[in-house]
Amino acid sequence: MAPSPIKIDTNVATKRGRSQDSDDIPADSLIVDQGASAQRPQSNVPLPPFLCQSYLEIHDKFDELEWRQRIRVQEGNTANDGSHRWALETGPEAKARNRYMNVLVWANSRIHLKVPEGESDFINASPIVLKESNQDTERRYIATQGPVTGQIAYFWHMVFHESKEEAVVVMLTQTVEAGREKCAQYFPLDQENPTIELQIEEDDPFVNDETRDKVKESMTGKVTLLESHWDESCRSEVRKLELTMGSESKIVWHFLFGGWADYSKPEGQDRQALLELLKVSESKTTSPDNPRVVHCSAGVGRTGTFIALDHLLRELESGSLMEISDPEVDPVFDTVDHMREQRMMMVYNEMQLMFIYEVIREQAELKYGQGKENDDLKEPQDGDPDIRSPKMARLSSDSDYRAVEKPELQPS
Repeated sequence: MAPSPIKIDTNVATKRGRSQDSDDIPADSLIVDQGASAQRPQSNVPLPPFLCQSYLEIHDKFDELEWRQRIRVQEGNTANDGSHRWALETGPEAKARNRYMNVLVWANSRIHLKVPEGESDFINASPIVLKESNQDTERRYIATQGPVTGQIAYFWHMVFHESKEEAVVVMLTQTVEAGREKCAQYFPLDQENPTIELQIEEDDPFVNDETRDKVKESMTGKVTLLESHWDESCRSEVRKLELTMGSESKIVWHFLFGGWADYSKPEGQDRQALLELLKVSESKTTSPDNPRVVHCSAGVGRTGTFIALDHLLRELESGSLMEISDPEVDPVFDTVDHMREQRMMMVYNEMQLMFIYEVIREQAELKYGQGKENDDLKEPQDGDPDIRSPKMARLSSDSDYRAVEKPELQPS
């Protein structure tokens, strides 16, 4: 399928100037400024250079990520060749099944539904593979948009066929936020109605009439709630589900983390809970090649941030990040760039990129004795903009710095 021209509006500032129209991000929520080292706790083990960058250096890193994405899209459109690495899926099936108009998938880096030959196999989902530097291990994820009403069977079909013995789904959005639907209600909520029947829509225009019965048979199934509980450590609703497709079934562990508003970052207790969610959800996978299915609404912002943190914190635990002494080496930038090669827009905005640097720095300080242990999270007060964990070192301020904001995504 040849890609058609498409405009991707990333709304970034060029390196020749900064946005003057966006709101300030509180200085203490960003990465430390190099000129404020006296404010940091004294350290026996120096932090690697990539964790000691200024706001503007990270701003430029995000700017570079956006420009690289623009170049990829341009190359794919110019080639007008569906086999090109950066070709985008822009056919009618994709347009009908995408939740957002400009959150597309690379044609050659996407999940293919296992459907009868000749049928549309499209779902807005991308395989993400990240290699651990100190081991010959590749860890797999699936980044996807929140299921769309009328397409729930396609989502569960993907989960069933792309996972191993047990599946893990991490949901990083509420179904409705700020009065807008962000995700369909695709799983059973409670034991009063414990089962959702799965079937394709009778009027789906992308199912051929000649093979409709075969498609219906392959998509027919059900999702049954076996048990559920609230896990305070990761502040998530945890559900154990049984997913049945045809005559086969498997267990699915579903984690709903609701403490992360769209286009933002988790704060206070939700911030620490997110770190626990990374561990708890990973513990339910059977092996690194059993992909966690991660989604928010569009499957790029919160989803990309979650996956990047999961990978980078694992690298920190192995010690590989602390070995970096070359100021030109930045594993945060490299990880996000590599993820965007597999799914566009991963880590959607600058605040989310800043958050990744912030968390990695905080955890490095704790692990290597540069910060002070404090198990109690600071409870936010009314009007208090500083709702970080007290474990986070006081960061420098730069009142002239303004973070680049990006527009909200437009629903299809």
